[in-house]
Amino acid sequence: MSFLEPVIASILGAAVTALAVFLKKNLTARAILKYGPLVQKAYDIIDPVLDKNLGNWNGSKVDKAFELAIESVSDGELSSDEIKKLAVHMAQAWLPGAAAEKVRLLEQSGMPAEQRKAAEEITAKVNTAS
Repeated sequence: MSFLEPVIASILGAAVTALAVFLKKNLTARAILKYGPLVQKAYDIIDPVLDKNLGNWNGSKVDKAFELAIESVSDGELSSDEIKKLAVHMAQAWLPGAAAEKVRLLEQSGMPAEQRKAAEEITAKVNTAS
């Protein structure tokens, strides 16, 4: 019976780890669903910004741009920790090809003034940040 104890312990350990991973993914997905409209607005702003500046910016400037985009559309509803978490998620899910197509469509139809202003402000803040 003593040989079964390590096997049972390893199975329980694996089950606990799998449950923790599942819960973490589920909580992240719920947060993204909760903030879905906000994330969409942030993508509408960040896509043109990154499309024009991606070649000139390093990773930290891109991360800062994502954070500023979320902050600009959140109207103070999110904590800095929530902004950072959403920024990481958005950066991982961002698709340059889809963004470039969206930018082309926006340029054809005319970008809304509010989005244009936010994009210009984000670009200026990121370019002046150290």
